[in-house]
Amino acid sequence: TLRNNNIRYAYLFAGPFGKDGSLPDYAFSATAVQSVKILKLLYPGIVILLWVGGIQNKTVFLDDSTWVKNALADSRRLINTLNVPGLHFDFEFILKGDDFLDKTEVKGGSGDIDSYGKNVNEFHRRFRELMPDAFVSSVVVSTSPGTRPWKRKTTMDELSELTKHIDQISFLYYDTYLGTQKEFKENCTALLNDIKKLKRVNPSVQYLVSIGTFINAPELRKYRNMKIENIPNSLKTIRSCEKSISPAEKIVDGISIFCNWETDKNEWHEIKKYWTGIK
Repeated sequence: TLRNNNIRYAYLFAGPFGKDGSLPDYAFSATAVQSVKILKLLYPGIVILLWVGGIQNKTVFLDDSTWVKNALADSRRLINTLNVPGLHFDFEFILKGDDFLDKTEVKGGSGDIDSYGKNVNEFHRRFRELMPDAFVSSVVVSTSPGTRPWKRKTTMDELSELTKHIDQISFLYYDTYLGTQKEFKENCTALLNDIKKLKRVNPSVQYLVSIGTFINAPELRKYRNMKIENIPNSLKTIRSCEKSISPAEKIVDGISIFCNWETDKNEWHEIKKYWTGIK
């Protein structure tokens, strides 16, 4: 499936981090090692990046020096054990105010929302220092002013610093809380303009825009209007916004797809038709 849809990177789930900063035992198991070998055998061109991360104040504690030390050590051990080129870090800070998310995602903790961005950057900096040759991928929510995700947004200043320590970054452009195509396009344009600014500062980084194929739970449908956040419209909107901003210069280096295990044949067909199959 990855090969047939021209997918270059596979984020292979290997988390989340535990409350002590360790990664789960299964990620280091013989099955995990063999799984990576099989994927490489079936698709030699794929770049496997192991997905690690989690939610601040649930199992992630970036403000805790012991947690960070353990998480960095296990991240390095994971790369060496599974013999992969790098990792995909996915750290999230869930905002308060949504009853469903408050009950299911965050159980309390000591992390401060104002220092969170700095802590994320420091973690990436230290990992880059620890493994200078590793391929480092990261993910944040959209910077667009009108989007209202349930996760904390990363500021442009924070992103300018973060991109010094990574090779690839994905911007989640789904669960936007937008209700009309006009708003969706305006905020997509704003996101691509921000990416354009970041690219001028750190042009060597790959900048990706992400779409989601998660099952849209009833409690979360207010965040994702499937009339506009469906695959064809999302991908066509990204392309049209990029063309209107910069007809000659490439802004988006690709798309990233969350999440493969719920992406069906029809969705893969749409992804190929509107993006990965277009030269």
